Amino acid sequence: PPWLQTCMEGPCMNWSIVRQKSQSRLLRTSSRAMTVMPAWVIDKYGNNDVLRFTNNASFPVINYPNEVIVKVFAAGLNPLDVSMRGGYGSATLAMKRDPLNIMQSGNEFPLVLGRDVSGVVMECGLDVKYFRERDEVWAAIPPWKQGSLAEFVVLSANEISHKPKSMSHTEAAAIPYVATTAWSALVNTGGLKRRTISPPIVEHFNFPNCHLLF
Repeated sequence: PPWLQTCMEGPCMNWSIVRQKSQSRLLRTSSRAMTVMPAWVIDKYGNNDVLRFTNNASFPVINYPNEVIVKVFAAGLNPLDVSMRGGYGSATLAMKRDPLNIMQSGNEFPLVLGRDVSGVVMECGLDVKYFRERDEVWAAIPPWKQGSLAEFVVLSANEISHKPKSMSHTEAAAIPYVATTAWSALVNTGGLKRRTISPPIVEHFNFPNCHLLF
């Protein structure tokens, strides 16, 4: 759509750009009965022409007991997504996805972009203790995982946090990756100690993947 193409090309990429998802399909259908979902995907690296909308993207599944499926209410678009669309970091990310190099080249496609997400937990793995279905959460999605420009996304429980109640999903989806970048600069590079940060900030911005390379 025009908003996505504009954000992929224009100066608005200096910020996280969010798009509120349709809320017409909430949690009425169990993820166990679903096999496909709507999503924006790319089948190869390139410019905006490689973006493709499909109603038949593979529905995410829980493969590990510490994972959750999140219904996406709002997604954030970052400069990293534009770079990834063009192939930035593809070799490094391929090693992260397949460290033993047992899969064929290009197995990441169709690839879903979008690093920021705010939504609602739809299903939890057996070992998930701090979240339950219908919890509102937000996250900065690691770049080696499928992104948030889809109706659902699967994440580890340690990659999500409870969304602040004072924020809408749209507002929340504009923050995670920006916050983790700032956190990395302050803590990993600047040496800021965790004990010097006020508890509310620690609670709301406790994204474990703030040390991301990208």
